[in-house]
Amino acid sequence: MEDFKKALEGALGRKYIDIIVEQVAGAPGRFDSLYALTRHEETKIAWRAAWACEKLSILLPSLLMDKREELMLRAMQCPHGGTRRLLLNILHHLPVLKPVNATFFDFCLEGMLSPAESASGQAVCMKLAYDICLEEPELTGELEAYLENMEPEYYTAAVQCARNNILKKIRK
Repeated sequence: MEDFKKALEGALGRKYIDIIVEQVAGAPGRFDSLYALTRHEETKIAWRAAWACEKLSILLPSLLMDKREELMLRAMQCPHGGTRRLLLNILHHLPVLKPVNATFFDFCLEGMLSPAESASGQAVCMKLAYDICLEEPELTGELEAYLENMEPEYYTAAVQCARNNILKKIRK
């Protein structure tokens, strides 16, 4: 864990995150050390560890499957917008946990509308709400109503695009 911590503390860019991801992909037993750093008290280290874990959620989702419930709780409680967005992206890359967590679905609905959430955070909340609806179709009407009642002019182009794409998928 100490070697990951040192790497995450220093000057860091995408290249170094990719090296950490490659190290964990080559030795999955090291994943728990990296994942533990997502809870580090120093925000920079926790955020960077979450960044590496997000990349691993695409490359090796099996490493994070048993952490979905924990990730949902952490995302709902996370005060740091960047880390929260990364936790949400990790969840978006994983299959939806069954049974569906209704509290998390509500969190996603609130997050996609919240002016306090970043545009990327709003968009990933929309995508996660839609992912949940694919598993629990009876929730689709609620998501559609929220999306239809959004006033697009109050949101960025990226959020409007995510909204429009999800509405198209729902209406198919």
